[in-house]
Amino acid sequence: MKLIKISKESFQNFAKQNSFNNCGQSTEYSSLIRNADKRKLFFGLFDDNDEIIAASVILIRHINSIINVAIAPNGYIIDYKDNELLETFTNLLKERLLKEKVIYLITNPMFKFKVRNKYGVITENNEDIYNNLITNNYESMGYFSDFEHYDIILDNTGEINDIYNKFSRNTKRNIKDAMKLGIGIYKGTANDLKEFYQIVKKKTPKKLSFYKDIMNIYNTQENMAEIYFAKLNTNTYLVNAKAIYEKAERQNKRINEEFNKPTRKDRNHLLNRKTTSEKTLEKCKNILNDAIKLNSTYDGDIIIATSMIIKNHHEIYFLADGYKEEYRYIHATDILKWAIIRKYHTAGYRRFNLGEIHQNYFDKTSKYYRQYKAKIGFGGDIVEYTPNLKYIINKPLYKLYKKKNH
Repeated sequence: MKLIKISKESFQNFAKQNSFNNCGQSTEYSSLIRNADKRKLFFGLFDDNDEIIAASVILIRHINSIINVAIAPNGYIIDYKDNELLETFTNLLKERLLKEKVIYLITNPMFKFKVRNKYGVITENNEDIYNNLITNNYESMGYFSDFEHYDIILDNTGEINDIYNKFSRNTKRNIKDAMKLGIGIYKGTANDLKEFYQIVKKKTPKKLSFYKDIMNIYNTQENMAEIYFAKLNTNTYLVNAKAIYEKAERQNKRINEEFNKPTRKDRNHLLNRKTTSEKTLEKCKNILNDAIKLNSTYDGDIIIATSMIIKNHHEIYFLADGYKEEYRYIHATDILKWAIIRKYHTAGYRRFNLGEIHQNYFDKTSKYYRQYKAKIGFGGDIVEYTPNLKYIINKPLYKLYKKKNH
C-alpha cells in the first residue's frame, strides 16, 4: 500500500462513493473562512490494485518556520473497524506529515463510539475501535466544548411511516396541531440569511458571517446548505383557529351535558374528561384571540421558525434551527423538521442527524434538557463520539514545543 497526495477532484470522487464520509471530511469544509490560514492537503491510501481505500483532508496550521500542526477534521474517511488498515494509514500518514514539518495531529473521529436509545440503553458499543486508536498511539484530549459529545441521529431504511411511528406522542401532537393551524413550509435562499439569523442568533454563538460562509461554500451537488422557513398565514390562521375553537366548544358542551345528567354513575371519569376539555377549550380560545389580533395587525404571511440543513451525500444534517419566541406554542420547528425529513426521505436519504445536544442532556434541571427532549422526540438514537485525539508526529520537537509553551 502507498499513501500519496491526491487532487481535490480525486478526493471528492472517493468521498462521494464512500459511506464513511462526513461534512468535515470535504473540500467544502477545507474552504471555509475559518480555514483560510491553513494549507489544504488531500491524501489517499492506495491498495495493490491502485484503488483508493482510505483518504483524508489534512489542514496544516503554521506555528513557526520549523513547526506545523495538522488537523484531520471529523477523522479520516476510513473503516475504523479494520485495525490493520487504520494502523497502516496512520503509519504512512506520519511519514508524510514529517515531511510537512508537522509535530502533532489533532482529529475527532465521527464513528459511532456508543449508541443509546431514548431509554439510555446502549444498543451499539464500539469501544474496541477507540481502544485500537489508543493502541496506535492516539491520545485523548477530552472534549473542547459541551456540545461535541453527542448527536441525535435518526437512521431509517424503511418507509416514511416507520419514521413517523417512532416519534414521541408529544412530537406527533405538535405536528398535527401545527398542520391544523395551516402552517406552510418553504425553501429560502441566501438572500434570506438575515431573516434566518434574526431567529437563531439567541441560540448560537456563531455570527451571521459564519452562516453566510456555510451557504457560500456548501454549494455543490454533494454538499449543499439549504434554509427552510415555517410561515403562518394570518387569514388561514384565523379561519382554522376559529374552526378548532368551535369544535372544542361543541365537545365541551356535550361533556358538560353528560356530566350534569343525574343518572350518570361514572362521574369521576366524566370529571376528568370535563377538566381536560375545559383546559383544551381555554387553550383554543387563547389561540383564537391571538389569531384575531394577528389578523387585524398583519395581512399575509409571518415567518415563525427556520432551519438550516446540510445535505452531505447520504445524510441530512440539521445545522441550526429556531423559532420566534412569541409563537413558541405553535411548535413550528417540529412540523418544519418533519417536512424536511419527508422531502429527503422521498429523495433517497436515510440518515437524519438532528444535531448536537449538551453533554449533560440527561439533567432535567439543565436549561438544555428541553432541547434534548425536542430532538429525541423524533425517535432517533443518542450517538456518542470519542474525545478529540492527538497523534504525535515528531516527538523530540513536540517535547521542546510543549516545554516552551507550558
